[in-house]
Amino acid sequence: MKVIDKIKIFCKKYIFSSDWRCLSCGKEIFKNEKFCEECFKKLPFNDGPICDHCGRKVVSFTNYCSTCREKLLSLDKGRSVFSYEKPISSMIKRLKYGNQRFLAEYFIEQLSFIYLKNCFNANLITFVPMTKKAMRRRGYNQSYILAKGLSERLNVKLFESVEKIKETKRQATLTKKERQKNLVGAFKITDKKSVKDKTIVIVDDVTTTGATAEVLAERLKSAGARNVYLITVASLPPKDKY
Repeated sequence: MKVIDKIKIFCKKYIFSSDWRCLSCGKEIFKNEKFCEECFKKLPFNDGPICDHCGRKVVSFTNYCSTCREKLLSLDKGRSVFSYEKPISSMIKRLKYGNQRFLAEYFIEQLSFIYLKNCFNANLITFVPMTKKAMRRRGYNQSYILAKGLSERLNVKLFESVEKIKETKRQATLTKKERQKNLVGAFKITDKKSVKDKTIVIVDDVTTTGATAEVLAERLKSAGARNVYLITVASLPPKDKY
């Protein structure tokens, strides 16, 4: 190996390492922290009033928010680490579209805290899958990366026998009726025996309305799952905040 190549490897590993820089702004930090003080103060932890069912931020504690009331019936409970606001929203986009997969490590750590705090005690951890076409286009599934990391961290088996067999539009761009139609027939469970009587945690990056996780939870329960929970890095509050 040439000397110049060794220098490049050293610089990449030690000088330009993400371990030495704030995950949000990129500022150099030397305190073995993930964020500089300014960015850490801005982190929108979802630690205030939430909907007890879907876990999204609301103005006051409630059993069911306006979005999930009488709608999210297959999903037993959802929780998220953050509210979908900057700088977390920007970091999720960088992970999802910018190939900055090193950000997943921090998110996995935070997801594990939420999992343990809520005593989910799952038999299996799974993720929201992508179609083969979408995988070829992006090259990776950020939800799979998060679920795999969480599975390894918690020593809970990763369930990979879930397929997305239908291309769908982005849920956030659709009306309520369009969302429901958009996801019909989207998911398939290819190993039903493994989910029978099991408690399963779905992992995803963002909860928008919860409709995607609800449809996946319905498929898992149809296959015999006992309980299905959802944990995400961040969630969007209901539009009316209630």
